[in-house]
Amino acid sequence: HTSSIHAWAVLPNHYHALIETPLGNLSEGMHRINLAYSKYVNRRYQRVGHVFQNRYHTRLVIEHSHLLELARYIVMNPVRAQLVSHPREWRWSSYVSMIKPEDAPSWLCTQWITSTITQDIPCVASDVIEDFVLRRDRYQVPTVDKS
Repeated sequence: HTSSIHAWAVLPNHYHALIETPLGNLSEGMHRINLAYSKYVNRRYQRVGHVFQNRYHTRLVIEHSHLLELARYIVMNPVRAQLVSHPREWRWSSYVSMIKPEDAPSWLCTQWITSTITQDIPCVASDVIEDFVLRRDRYQVPTVDKS
């Protein structure tokens, strides 16, 4: 594949995904994702037709700090929508995979986010990532005592 999914959340009427497309092939990737998910939902619930009402929306993100803010926004979306009180309660997102990358599905790229937030110190990863996600202030690399 020529794209990487870094964060995601599926909500009752839409989804969010942080997708990196080095080759600029987002349209092709979104077609594959939407088609596969629509087939799955229609087969599972014995439906036909469109699952999503509108075309996807995109934003070009270049700044490193904005990427991390987007990752946080995506996994906190179910909390903001008042579907759960903590992101770990929403099983349809990448939050748990951010906390425990070893349990992440093969198609989810957790390394960039976790290594950026934890400064490549694996022993503190889950606590530091949870602190980052739950904070309300703008992104700031957490200070970690490396001793």
